[in-house]
Amino acid sequence: MSGQSRLLPAREEGRARLLRGFAVQGRVLHALFIYELQTRFGRNSLGFIWMFLEPLLLALAIASVRFATPNAAQEAVSPFLFAVTGYGPYLAFRSIVSRAAGAFRSAQRFLYHSNVTLFDVMVARTLLEAMAVLGVLTLVVGGAAFWAGFAPNNVLILLAGIALIFLFAHGVAMMVASAAALSETVERLVNPLLYLTIPISGALFAMHPLPPTFRNLFLLNPQVHIHEMVRDGMFGDIIPAYWDLGYILAFVIGFNLLGFLAMRAVRPKLEF
Repeated sequence: MSGQSRLLPAREEGRARLLRGFAVQGRVLHALFIYELQTRFGRNSLGFIWMFLEPLLLALAIASVRFATPNAAQEAVSPFLFAVTGYGPYLAFRSIVSRAAGAFRSAQRFLYHSNVTLFDVMVARTLLEAMAVLGVLTLVVGGAAFWAGFAPNNVLILLAGIALIFLFAHGVAMMVASAAALSETVERLVNPLLYLTIPISGALFAMHPLPPTFRNLFLLNPQVHIHEMVRDGMFGDIIPAYWDLGYILAFVIGFNLLGFLAMRAVRPKLEF
């Protein structure tokens, strides 16, 4: 009993230290999140509202094109709803990755603090983009369910797909930020390359209408699987989807691990 009583205070002390660590981490992420929010959108409410309007307006433009050129596999669903559930998550991916190129430079004033890490900077940026897209999707999907009576086929699959696109983008962003910190060429190439990947991302069209040969080529890209997963969660059998969760998780985990290792390798080489 005496030996056990000596262990209890040590365990409680360790638990308290862990809780304090989480509290500090939470404050760090909150401060970085507010900084990123104010830096990107300013201190006025219009800038904050624009964070939600930007993906909504872009999806509306794409929906207009879809409406003018209907697709047999997609004509059973609203073109606007199809565009939002496709391009909304892709916009989050593009924003997370493209803004990662200058992430370490813009947050350099915080990196002198021992409690702030490169990982914290990347997480805060990912959360900002995720909040914007989740807000738009919640409004659109909720509106479709309330006014049009069109509810998601499977909410869990829909939310899981959206979460996976954020995690996938976060892994890519960590690698891009690490490479851009060492080379200005990388920073210049990120945006053009992202625009070139839009046609092969699976965000703008479903895989079902494609011939099997082309469909299999597209499905080599894990991002296509994630967009198909989101469509499956939203539309179900109305638009047959093709996705493999194991394939997605392998890339999401792999990219995040590589990104984390890349940041650890590049941190000693950074000079602010």
